[in-house]
Amino acid sequence: MKVGIDYTPAVRQGGGIGRWTRSLVEALLALDEAREVQFTLFYAGGGLSEKQEKFVRDEQLKYAVPGAPRVQFVRLPFSEPALTRLWQRLRLPVPLELIARLGRAPFTSNPLGKQDVLHFPDFVVPPHLHGRSLVTVHDLSFMITPDCAEENLRKYLTAAVPRSVRKADRISVDAAAIKNDLHERLDVPPAKMTVIYGGVGPEFNPIADKTYLEEVRARLKLPEKFLLFLGTIEPRKNLARLAEAWAGLKDTEVGRGRRLVLGGRKGWLYEPILQRIDELGLRDEIVWLDFVPEGDLAAVYNLADLFCFPSLYEGFGIPPLEALACGTPVVTANNSSLAEIFTGAALMCEATDTASIVAAIRQGLESLDSNGQLLAGLQAEGLKRVSAFTWEHAARKALALYREMAHDS
Repeated sequence: MKVGIDYTPAVRQGGGIGRWTRSLVEALLALDEAREVQFTLFYAGGGLSEKQEKFVRDEQLKYAVPGAPRVQFVRLPFSEPALTRLWQRLRLPVPLELIARLGRAPFTSNPLGKQDVLHFPDFVVPPHLHGRSLVTVHDLSFMITPDCAEENLRKYLTAAVPRSVRKADRISVDAAAIKNDLHERLDVPPAKMTVIYGGVGPEFNPIADKTYLEEVRARLKLPEKFLLFLGTIEPRKNLARLAEAWAGLKDTEVGRGRRLVLGGRKGWLYEPILQRIDELGLRDEIVWLDFVPEGDLAAVYNLADLFCFPSLYEGFGIPPLEALACGTPVVTANNSSLAEIFTGAALMCEATDTASIVAAIRQGLESLDSNGQLLAGLQAEGLKRVSAFTWEHAARKALALYREMAHDS
């Protein structure tokens, strides 16, 4: 069986769908039962940064050793924005296989070959000649929380995603909640969709090495006690209400001596969030981490007193799951996939109600500062819950779907 996977997000995106794609592919290539599969990882190779080029070289070297899985890398001679304009905005039906041949010697074989299955992990399906297509739709935030999306991206996805889900042979989604959203909003038949939950890497676990944790704390300038958010700084993450909740808690018994730490890159429409933080007088009191390197994530989760993720809508929610895996108590919202995955293992709140966020955080901190009985129960359930969400499990589900699709072709 030949499986082609669009590796562009893995190469070009640091977090989010980039992490999802890297993690799934790495787990797929580690499966013994996938050894007979010929994988082709193709990616938009134009305009890559030096860091991105190094990532591709390192990946190629990793799988070039004897006994490694059968995998080839195919570089498409255009940037990702150029391919998006060509395929989705101009809607020119130039097939993927022709793009892959451009710039190569005449009469050479097509580097993509004839794939049995083509997996597109980033919402859209481009024109292609061979193979059954699988598209992953991670969420419908551009439709369900449209005010939280950058206008051009919202317009693009609103046009491109419905076309892609109609065109694709199969669709994978990150949670049952998203499957329901696609059925209700885009009339996608449930039989066409498969839930493939994301996972948590083995590096996310409780860390006992206090010396190492203190080294990370000192290097990242983290306070002794803190509440943590990690994710893109954008409206859907509901950070304005989280800041409002913290403004009401910081001078209380449970808040004194603690700080709120916000980690993540600035995304779209972040300015109103910063404006609200300024209005609350919190700009100098909040600790800003910016983007946290993947190698430091587990330590940062371990150092936090409480992980706060009151998002308005999520396709899956990898950061709160990683926090649970590290034994850190989680406050999250009772909506979308978050309710599906975290109810019973986290402190749940109503995302649109600041008082509800305050109550959940207060409950967690009061337990932390007293006998910890409530949080001990949640931590035990959290670690149990996390064991059901591994990238190995996701890879086995994806491989089974590839085989089913290839068999049906």
